Amino acid sequence: MAESKYGKYIVTEDLMPPEPEAMVRAMEDQAKEGRILDRTMLLGIMDAIVPGCSLFVGCEILWGLPGGKPVSIELPHSHDFDEVIGFGGTNRNYPRDLGGEIEFNMGGEKHILTRTCLIFVPKGVEHCPVTFNRIDTPIFMFESAKIATYEKIFGDK
Repeated sequence: MAESKYGKYIVTEDLMPPEPEAMVRAMEDQAKEGRILDRTMLLGIMDAIVPGCSLFVGCEILWGLPGGKPVSIELPHSHDFDEVIGFGGTNRNYPRDLGGEIEFNMGGEKHILTRTCLIFVPKGVEHCPVTFNRIDTPIFMFESAKIATYEKIFGDK
């Protein structure tokens, strides 16, 4: 963003450190298999990227793109903080229609999502994987949490 008084608060690039090599290989393998997801932006600890913005530990933007095979992301995990996850449809004539089908697991329950939605995940509740079963029109996904540090807890605490 251009230098200006408030331009520093607008982030348009993914500024996270590089993914671990195993994650890069997994994403490349999924692309070869025709599974289409685009991690557009992951910001990590915001204060490290935008000084003074310590309100959110991270925000992630991901696009599910039509034409691919079903794909799952994330392993089941929990956090010691609350999180909000959202999925949005992009058909401007039917914005509440998700434009596909997503399976979202939370607290041992499987939920099938076909409508634009926001999901509140209370701290300590195990959630994921997220499986994009079908994508007819692009699906916008984002995650956000209000906490100073980010940690995933896998399995029993």
